[in-house]
Amino acid sequence: MAEKKSRYLKDGEDAIYDSVSSLTWTAKDSRQALSKELSWDEANAWAQELNNETFGGHSDWRLPTVEEALTLFNTERLNKDFKGGDIHLDATFPPGAGPCTWTSSERGREAQIVFFLNGCPYWYDKNDQTISHSVRLVRRG
Repeated sequence: MAEKKSRYLKDGEDAIYDSVSSLTWTAKDSRQALSKELSWDEANAWAQELNNETFGGHSDWRLPTVEEALTLFNTERLNKDFKGGDIHLDATFPPGAGPCTWTSSERGREAQIVFFLNGCPYWYDKNDQTISHSVRLVRRG
């Protein structure tokens, strides 16, 4: 039986387009691009930095909503995080990503992350950098 075709299409070297949700994601997340964990504020600052340099030809990169981040999670797909652990992220994305992404959802001192191991969103302190927090930025279209 042939493997199902991926819904993700490479958009140059820097971005990956999701043909189902019409979202474009950075090919590399912050863990891959910066080789470190990020707080929520640092994740937002990285988005601004990429927008200032018109990364991938665009200046509207942002943190995903929880719902958008969850569109990346797929139990039928496997990839490897930066520690070699399994994450449920399409193989169109390069291996070595962080196991989760910060999202734009916030409440006071906390913001939500989505884990690609189990597809669950959790609330964390925005300054928490203890569990390999990273962000995969998104834009519409």
